[in-house]
Amino acid sequence: MESAEVRRLIVRHRHVAPMLSVLLAVTNARVTITDLDGDVILDRQAGAAPSDTAVERHPILVDGAPVGWVAGPRPAGAVAAVLSYACAREADKRALAREALDRYRELNLIYDLADQIGSTLETDAVARVAVAEASRLPSGGRGFVRLRGTTGGRLETRPTEDDPDPAIDPDTGILGAIFGGDAEIVNDIAADPRATAAERAYTSLVAALLRVRGDRIGVIGTISHEPLEYHASDLRLLDAIASLAAPTFDQAAVHEAAMPSTTVVTD
Repeated sequence: MESAEVRRLIVRHRHVAPMLSVLLAVTNARVTITDLDGDVILDRQAGAAPSDTAVERHPILVDGAPVGWVAGPRPAGAVAAVLSYACAREADKRALAREALDRYRELNLIYDLADQIGSTLETDAVARVAVAEASRLPSGGRGFVRLRGTTGGRLETRPTEDDPDPAIDPDTGILGAIFGGDAEIVNDIAADPRATAAERAYTSLVAALLRVRGDRIGVIGTISHEPLEYHASDLRLLDAIASLAAPTFDQAAVHEAAMPSTTVVTD
């Protein structure tokens, strides 16, 4: 929880601020509340406590980490406990709100992607839609799709004209590891010993498997030259894109394989 949020909770929250006032009203002790940087949020000087009264310092905790401090005689511990509870409740509410927003985004994405992706049976066209959606992750970055080729089984970039990155072996680098394992977030590519020279040109990535009936057909992801911090919410969105795109890629491949080749007849 940020210092500004802690300050707002203590000073302005419609439930916490009155509760704190009542709690402080039953003691004459001086109680000082500060944020993590030491900036004073509240300095309550009331009554005339003895000058030799011991001063205690108690943390305001959220998920075990301090977000502020309460200093004063013995009642400071009770104040810190009450504020820790209030801050934790507020953090939980914010987390639930973020999760609800993420679910709303996922639902909108699924409807939007299903509408776009179902209108084509061309592999590169499906890839363009999937790449565009992968490029809209909340944390940023550029989307990409790599599909297993029909010859040699290498992971080839699709759509073919949009990305200069070469095809890679399915057991090479971070993407090869993801293709052979599970979806993954790598926020520091340079520190990952699996990274290839081409992957080290980037800083962060998140990628998910494209899978149809248990068969791995490729990888979809988002990558960035600039340092980004991808989160589980980004991976959930990417998994949603993958779950819709994978069967469409499969259908497009079947459709393209069934199309008769064009033969040029000359006199």
